[in-house]
Formats: sequence, C-alpha cells, structure tokens
Amino acid sequence: MNNPNDEKSKLPEGLIINTIMNNSHDTIYFKDIKSNFILNSKAHAMQFGLDDPLKLVGKSDFDFFPEVFAQQAYEDEQNIIFSGEPIIGRIERWGKSDGTTTWLSASKYPFYDHEGKIIGTWGTSRDITPLKNAEEELAKVNQKLIKANRKLEELSVIDSLSGLYNHRHFYEELKKTFDLNLRQRKKGNTNSFSVAFLDIDNFKNINDTFGHLVGDLAIKHIADIMTKETRSIDGCFRYGGDEFAIILTDTNIDIAKKIAEKLRKIVENSPVIVNDTTVMLTVSIGVACYTEADSMKDLIKKTDDKLYLSKNEGRNKVN
Repeated sequence: MNNPNDEKSKLPEGLIINTIMNNSHDTIYFKDIKSNFILNSKAHAMQFGLDDPLKLVGKSDFDFFPEVFAQQAYEDEQNIIFSGEPIIGRIERWGKSDGTTTWLSASKYPFYDHEGKIIGTWGTSRDITPLKNAEEELAKVNQKLIKANRKLEELSVIDSLSGLYNHRHFYEELKKTFDLNLRQRKKGNTNSFSVAFLDIDNFKNINDTFGHLVGDLAIKHIADIMTKETRSIDGCFRYGGDEFAIILTDTNIDIAKKIAEKLRKIVENSPVIVNDTTVMLTVSIGVACYTEADSMKDLIKKTDDKLYLSKNEGRNKVN
C-alpha cells in the first residue's frame, strides 16, 4: 500500500507556493531584513492597485501607506527580527488618500532560512472592513436603543401633565429613601428625611367654574412652583389628581414645615392668569418625618393624616 505522505511529498513546492500566492484572498508577503518586499501574493498587489506582484519587489510600506502607518509596521517588523516573537491578529486601520478607511486583521512572523536564522519577516492580512463597518453600525443601533430605552424608562415614571414624577415612582423612591435611612440609623447616623403631601384646595370648584383647561394649568402651575422651590436632591411627584408629594432629603420635621409654609405662601400669592381671568389658588399641606413612623406605610398614613388635618382646619394650612 502506498503511503499518502509519499504522494504529498511528490507535489512540487513551486506549485504549492504559486497556488497559494495567486489564489488566496488574504494578502501574503515576504520581506527582507530591511523590511523591503521580496515576494508578494496577487491579492497583496491588487490591494495597492497593481496588476503584477513583481511590481512590489524592492519597495516598502513607505511607498504605499501613510508615513505613520508605515513607520509602525517597520518598527513591528524590526522587533520581530530582533526577538523572534510574532504578532498575531492585530487590528489595523488604514486611512487611504481618497478619504476611505480599510480595516485589516494582520499577523506577522519571523522569516527563517534553512539554518534557522531570521532573514526577514512574512505576514498575512485580511480585509475586515465590511465586518468592522457592520460592528460600528451595530454599535450605533445599540446606542440608539439604549437612548430609546432610557427615554421609555423616563416616560414610564413621568406624569405627562405636570412633568413631575408619577405616583408609582413616588413609592419606588420612598422605599429606597426609607430603607437607606433605616440602614444609616442602625449605624448610628441621625440623618432623617421628611415627606410632604400637598392638595389643591377646592380643585373641583376650579374645574366646574373655569373648565378643565384651567384646572390643568393649575396643576402645571403648582408643579412648577414645587420644582423651582425645592432642591435637586429632593423629589417632587404628582401623587394623583390634584394631590402632590415631596420627598425632602436630609430634612427634619422643623425644616420640612418651614419649606412647606414657604410653598403655601408662594402658591397663595401666585394666581393662575388665563386671558383676562385670574384664578386664585391655595394648597393644604401635611408633613411627617421618617423618625415619627414605624414603617413606610405608617409614614404615608401620618403624612396623609396631617394633610386632612390642614383641610379640616379650613384649608390653606400646614400641619
């Protein structure tokens, strides 16, 4: 039986080399010790717009590439000649003179003679521009999706009329704040926070008398005052209908009541004006502090009770 290896050994090396150099879609090149080309594949010549690989012989990267690119290639090859260590799969950016960009996946190796002495370098490169462009387009699409998702998340917690955070987000933020203060208190931190509920007085009468458009303007008006008169670390919410809520970070009950009283006075002295109609507004406010409550539910109840106390005492009050 014939040994297959014997058959393979009969294949002319020249035929093998010519087949590879003339048919490989990847560029293949060999360089001497000075990094000048001594043998090139057909694909390599075509990369430079040449019809004959022999036209590359004796030339270097400086004849075809931008100087910075060519200098880097030269230094890499000299390091390979000195160290014998190859460079595998490096991604290279080739900015062409016509303004286009080609991306290459390149590998470079030491080129040995029959005695094992390094006499130059050889390498291959593959044009991965379509893949790189696809990756960049995918990255752009992903960025757009991230922005769209952020926008959707934002819209899901924003009340469209007032521009404040909505009822659901109030409970999410209140739980975070409550749990954070609970952990801090266990560590001996005495910081606290307060919650205020605001209710537009006689809001039904405003709607019935002036119409729902004016009622909507009243809600926006209160929301604008709340946003303007609170800190960036506080949270303002439309709790529902004509009710609003504020989470006052690092604020004890005394300071919280002063803030609430300030808001009450501003609302009282800031009417909604529509055409020739002036609509006077007042709000009733209830305030409770984290330290007064046994739980988040208890804090909400205490704040709600304070609000209804203000309304029962004649409205336009803070409790």
